[in-house]
Amino acid sequence: MSLSTGISLLQVVSTFFMIGLIWVIQRVHYPSMHWVESDHFSAFEKSHCDAIGSIVAPCMVIEAASSLGLCWWCRTSTDWIVLGSGWLLLLVIWGSTFWIQVPLHEQLQQGKNSDTINRLVRTNWIRTVAWSIRGGLTIWMHLLVLRNGA
Repeated sequence: MSLSTGISLLQVVSTFFMIGLIWVIQRVHYPSMHWVESDHFSAFEKSHCDAIGSIVAPCMVIEAASSLGLCWWCRTSTDWIVLGSGWLLLLVIWGSTFWIQVPLHEQLQQGKNSDTINRLVRTNWIRTVAWSIRGGLTIWMHLLVLRNGA
């Protein structure tokens, strides 16, 4: 297996791990926050943020690093539309994470608020859709890498 194929495969695996995780968060975890008792909500939210951060952060870094690696290895390729689209989606995902979801989680650590939970669920669709589209792009890029032997 060539280095570019390995990097591409790492990107596919990390992206699809995040797709699975974000769909569970979107459809199960965030909506279920409404059922957590107010007395325990702050502790629950802090526990969620600590636990999920230790899973999500390394995977997001691996996904971004492998995408950057592919940009380097495929820099002479004509497949920049796929690479660029993937990077644009990463920027959307990271931007949404740090400018929308993290502040909402910080608000929720202060106490349960149904409006904030609803905003979290609603705005998290940005990441859910972006990661899902990105998954298709990573498969496309991986097939291009295999075809080109980049």
